[in-house]
Amino acid sequence: MVMLTQLTITNFAIIDQIDFIFKNDFIVLTGETGAGKSVIADAIDFLFGSRTNSDQIKTGAGKAVVEGIFFVEALRTTSLRDWLEKNGFENSENENTLVISRELTSQGSKARINGSLANVSHLLFLRRHIVDIHEQSEHIELLKLEKQLEILDSFGGDSHENLVNEYKQSFEEYQSIKSGLNNHLSNSAELTKKQSLLEFETEEIKFAQINDLNEEETLLAKREILLNKKDLLENTSLIYEIINSENQNNLIFNLSQIKKLLTASLEFDKSFEPYLETIENTISETKELSSFTNSYSGSIDCNEGDLDEIEDRLDVFYDLKRKYGKTLADILEYYKKIQMELKELKSINVSHEDLEKSFKQKEKEINILAQKLTGARENLTQKFVDRINEELQTLGFGGVEACHGKPLLVVEFTPCDLSFFGKEQIQFLFTANPDEPPKPLLKVASGGELSRIMLAIKSIACCRDLPQQISQTMILDEIDMGVSGEIASSVAKKLYKISHQTQILCITHQPIICAMADTHFVIEKNILDGITHVTVKEVSQNEKAEALATLLTPDKKRKDGITEDAKLFARSLLENARKIKEKELVFN
Repeated sequence: MVMLTQLTITNFAIIDQIDFIFKNDFIVLTGETGAGKSVIADAIDFLFGSRTNSDQIKTGAGKAVVEGIFFVEALRTTSLRDWLEKNGFENSENENTLVISRELTSQGSKARINGSLANVSHLLFLRRHIVDIHEQSEHIELLKLEKQLEILDSFGGDSHENLVNEYKQSFEEYQSIKSGLNNHLSNSAELTKKQSLLEFETEEIKFAQINDLNEEETLLAKREILLNKKDLLENTSLIYEIINSENQNNLIFNLSQIKKLLTASLEFDKSFEPYLETIENTISETKELSSFTNSYSGSIDCNEGDLDEIEDRLDVFYDLKRKYGKTLADILEYYKKIQMELKELKSINVSHEDLEKSFKQKEKEINILAQKLTGARENLTQKFVDRINEELQTLGFGGVEACHGKPLLVVEFTPCDLSFFGKEQIQFLFTANPDEPPKPLLKVASGGELSRIMLAIKSIACCRDLPQQISQTMILDEIDMGVSGEIASSVAKKLYKISHQTQILCITHQPIICAMADTHFVIEKNILDGITHVTVKEVSQNEKAEALATLLTPDKKRKDGITEDAKLFARSLLENARKIKEKELVFN
């Protein structure tokens, strides 16, 4: 059993400060339209992770805060306990208490569970386990086929949920393989073209055999020599002749004469000594120069073919640099890069046959799983239809007998192509008239009928005995919409019966439902000095008749106040509710 024991709402929408203390299982909230009843449901919705924005902060306030305190009777013995411990939300003070809070500022929201910071995914997890929030728009959701399938699947329990999740995961894998096959087919030509280009580029660079990063500079220097061979030979020949001419004026002879004169002068003046060393070095280096120039012609002894080879090699480098980089080093770096790309491309370029084989295998698996899911849903449907029709009979419909043995609501299966939801579409068909066949809800169900169908669904959901199941607190925002009179009485009885299984917090306008409730709160909105104030008042036992009479009086501003007829009818509603409750207690 889960029970919301305390709810505090601060500066949320039009509410400045409201504190609720809940002691019972069946609670109703009433108030005039616009008083703030639905804002309370919105605040609980926000508490459990719904999206919102700073517009929900009351004008003039810095932040909005919502806090709920829950008593969870089986908290110590369920998987929820393990989840709280795993995520650091255990409560050492009271193991049966769960405190959830969330605040909203202009910068965003911040949540806490048992005092520890939490994120939205944590709130949504708890939402699935401890509250069932029925919003006014949920009636419209019931008309959607996806919602109807979700309702049917949720009736199946844990084993069915595991099968649904297994199918959805397998279908996503199937779609991924299918997408890969389609991409391969559409991109195979492009991939082949890219692979061919990379193979050509790698072969072109590899064929160039760049083993020395300085080879280009060496060849350019050699090329310059060969292009100026004639001038170089003439220059070196003249140098050699100047150094070694046969006349006595050659360079070596003159340098030797200078040396003799320096040596003679050194005997009289030591300052000539450094120059003697200089002339000796000059003579030695001149002889080396003589030897170099004498052999130089042999060092460049090559033919025109050598120059052609150099030009060809330099052309290869020029072409590669034009395509792949400014230097030989850049070219080799690019070569390494495209080798890796080519290797990767070859690894992902799986053959069409392999992909198609993998796809067919997965297609076979997903179809088997889809058939299994279809069978499970068909088995589930009969139990679901039986239970839902039992509940509908207690909610003011004619019942099976009035429809000549035919159920009011049936589930129609329509085969379809494989999808994320399975291999079939399901649709709820409904009829409240014995002479009319069941038809889609969208075509035949009124707003009041949709309300009762939704209540029947919630009734069977809360009464299932599932392993590790924690009953949820139900937040019902005008689930009685569109019903009145005897039908409203049936809804009231159903809500009271459900409240034996799970706590109900119901926002309503129906006096009959309020009469059946254990606790009644009245929400009022007042404007003082241009500022909106929302207040809440718990109706005492002595005040219940007058509170119901107020709901029964259409014109709240009439001078004579609440009519005696309204008061009398209110007292009769309360007396009737008392008898129903006593009978229910005896029956149970």
